[in-house]
Amino acid sequence: MWRFVFFLLLLGVLGFGAHLWLSAAAERTDFSSRERNRDEVRIVAVTPPPVAARNSEETRRAVQALAGAACVEFSGISAADAPRAREAFAALKLGDRITERPVEQISRYWVYVPAAPDRRSAEVRIAQLRRQGVNDVSIRPDNAISLGVFSSEDAAIRFVSSLEAKGVKGAEAGPFARELREVTMLVREPDTETVARLTLLQREYAGTKLSAVSCPAATT
Repeated sequence: MWRFVFFLLLLGVLGFGAHLWLSAAAERTDFSSRERNRDEVRIVAVTPPPVAARNSEETRRAVQALAGAACVEFSGISAADAPRAREAFAALKLGDRITERPVEQISRYWVYVPAAPDRRSAEVRIAQLRRQGVNDVSIRPDNAISLGVFSSEDAAIRFVSSLEAKGVKGAEAGPFARELREVTMLVREPDTETVARLTLLQREYAGTKLSAVSCPAATT
């Protein structure tokens, strides 16, 4: 009787051990149970070999053309891309060898009377302008008198002509507001590795250009 019970217990232990071994083997061979979000995995892009070879050759030629340049200019970075570009250039860790030059464009023009010596003189001039039929006027902090802001230089010049027809003298048209159009980065004394990194970086910014330039004189 006891032998029979012992035999049953032995079979139970062996069966449980076999179950554990088979489970472990299945886990080793079937990795799908450990995948996370496998249905969301997508291949973003695969560069065809001919394209990769062409890119590699273009990079080699660009590095060769810029090698030994005293300064390299990375131009044409749009205003929208400027913050991202600043981070990328900071990652190069070149310190004061990198110089940023903003390229601005005039976004508004204004018509004005140049600054008067003091506010009292400006107020006297405004009273005169109102007698001449010019009512949309305001005094600026520097005692200049604003007569209007325009979206184009042509519109501002036409307004000056209309003022002159009313007998107003001394009104001028000029830039009123500027906005950033693009950014140019200048790198002094880049080594071959830096030039290569700049060449690769250029691919991430459409419309940009790398060129060897003369270094500007250092400012004191």
